[in-house]
Amino acid sequence: MTLDVVCLCAEWCGTCRDYLPEFEKLAGTRVDWRTHWVDVEDFEAVLDEVDITTFPMILIVDTAGKLCFAGPITPQLGMLQRLCQAAQKGSLQATDAEAATWQPLLHSLRLQDEQSPMLRNR
Repeated sequence: MTLDVVCLCAEWCGTCRDYLPEFEKLAGTRVDWRTHWVDVEDFEAVLDEVDITTFPMILIVDTAGKLCFAGPITPQLGMLQRLCQAAQKGSLQATDAEAATWQPLLHSLRLQDEQSPMLRNR
């Protein structure tokens, strides 16, 4: 099962800058994960209602377009790998309320990806 793994960060965030090379390294090792690095400031309009309290914030979406996970994680690749593996096994599924919260961003990312990507696909 292919996953879309979205890392929401901010360019001004030191933790994000430190995590980016690790995230890119992971992206190069997993052909079954489409990874996206997204600067939240590029999507302020659709994130207006979302309460992001810390970075990195990860969204994992399965092949069917269902949100499996949305939340902050410690910036360690092992944690991200375990979450993605659980999502691929079907062990993770976001609630309908969580999915609704993130739907505007996911919709915007899909549109951007199809037209002129603002996403940094890794």
